[in-house]
Amino acid sequence: MSMLKRTTIMGAIFGLASLSGAQVSGANEPILAHIMDSEHIWHGASERFMQRMDELSGGDFQVAYHPGGDLGDWTSIIEQVAQGSVQMTLAWNYGELDPRWDISNLAFIAEDWEQGEAVFGPGSTMEGVYQDIMNDLNMVLLGIIPTDFTGFVVRNGIEPPLNYPEDAQGFKMRVPAQPLSIESYGALGFSVVPMAFSEVHTALQTGAIDGRAVSPPSEVLMFKDVIDTYVYTRHNFEHTFWLANKQWFDSLETEQQEWIRTAATEAVEWTWENAEAQSPRWFEEMREAGIEVIELTPEQQEAYKKLTMEVEYPYMEQLVGPEVMEQIRSAAEASE
Repeated sequence: MSMLKRTTIMGAIFGLASLSGAQVSGANEPILAHIMDSEHIWHGASERFMQRMDELSGGDFQVAYHPGGDLGDWTSIIEQVAQGSVQMTLAWNYGELDPRWDISNLAFIAEDWEQGEAVFGPGSTMEGVYQDIMNDLNMVLLGIIPTDFTGFVVRNGIEPPLNYPEDAQGFKMRVPAQPLSIESYGALGFSVVPMAFSEVHTALQTGAIDGRAVSPPSEVLMFKDVIDTYVYTRHNFEHTFWLANKQWFDSLETEQQEWIRTAATEAVEWTWENAEAQSPRWFEEMREAGIEVIELTPEQQEAYKKLTMEVEYPYMEQLVGPEVMEQIRSAAEASE
């Protein structure tokens, strides 16, 4: 992302964030918005949050719930949360706002669910790291939600690349507009195409892209009519973020803040208890839909891992510093 574009986005956010608390508070009926449908774990977490908020407040604290992207793409909703026009969202990292946030996409920090929870789960080191980033973006982190390990989908009729970097030459791989993903998939040999999530289906259909990277199993079936292969590389442990506008949150009474933190924490804990159990079901449904699931051989996986880590780890250490990287490594090693 160019410095000019990032400066423009940040200027817009902090220009609107400078409004008074009353203007951005949404205190009477705060908005909780995200882009996923009722099958996604975000929906289950949102429903539990709202039910618990109703219990804790005695029905006095109502939430206006907007799933399915009716308030815009997820990046737009994050910007709205940072500005204060939307109060809460569940979303992926948005490295265009702060490249440090890309640490959530760092490859092979965790190689199983136990490591994933140790590094990213409730009470983890990463909660503090992310909260520091959110403070700089006028947001509050309410929790980290697990998704699954990721791979990439391949559109109908295209040979899946399995040997890197040679097989990836000329393969048009959509990545989110995040610097780390752009660097990493470029190092693997792909022709990288940064693109909004909302454009991916049409781009696969028309051949503008050949695959979508950073795809957890739960999102593969969204493209079942235009893909025939899923390559499960376990590139990274995808997790997402429950975010709130900082000015709005700080403007609430202490008791109201406690309701929100309690309800969000309980909903996030539910996601950690259920996300891993859901994973096998997605693979079963893929195969039932005629999608071939491919796992790399040990040799292919080692080459893939080497190429990504050689690029990603030095890049990220420059952004967050060696101390944070060491904390992450230590948390992962402690769970082995």
